[in-house]
Amino acid sequence: MHTRPATPADFSATASLSVDCFWDDELFAYTNPWRRQYPDHFRDSSLRRHRLRYWSPGFIFHVAVTDDGDEGHKEGGTVVGYAIWQRRGTSDAAKIWLKDSYWMLFERLLLQATERYLSLTYADKSIDYNRIRHFYAQSIDDFSAIPELWKLKNLAVHPNFQHRGIATSLMSWGKEQAEREGCPIGLESSERARPYYIKNGFRKYGTINIELREFPLDDVPIFLWEPRGMEGRWGTRE
Repeated sequence: MHTRPATPADFSATASLSVDCFWDDELFAYTNPWRRQYPDHFRDSSLRRHRLRYWSPGFIFHVAVTDDGDEGHKEGGTVVGYAIWQRRGTSDAAKIWLKDSYWMLFERLLLQATERYLSLTYADKSIDYNRIRHFYAQSIDDFSAIPELWKLKNLAVHPNFQHRGIATSLMSWGKEQAEREGCPIGLESSERARPYYIKNGFRKYGTINIELREFPLDDVPIFLWEPRGMEGRWGTRE
């Protein structure tokens, strides 16, 4: 098993992985309440999101891929995990990751136009668009008090390949960057994933209060990982 930067050819596999990994996740149950009725729409929403993030400045996309002879998998080259990172900040270190290009902008404009059309026509029937907008509005200031940050947007490993160190391998890239740049890692966590993040050195930083009466979703905790020697420097979210 090895990890590498993702390419556009990986997106079909990562979208399918999202379905396998997040089907029963409470956050996706909130944003995609009709995913069971429209599973293809649910997969397509992940596909569009992965494409858009890949072409957006500051986003880094890595995949975990099988090698020939890996246990439980005869052939190599299958994508079995992925991690999507976002670099936030204005420092020189951050600017390295925030570089844009005309080609990236062109790809984003096409993808954003598609997403806008789908939103206006409610074409993706797995999504509750009001909940999506509400969640983004509530979470936009999640780490606003931390000017320099790596945010782990998504971490997924196929259920058949979990407990083999794949998630840790995908996570190690971000930890190495954060150590090198002297900034923390932040993330929002589902209930099921919280023990993993705590075990891997994250601490609770605060919560996102959803405040939507018609859906009984608890406040979403946000977690922080800090480089060695900098523990506690960023306090907690008020």
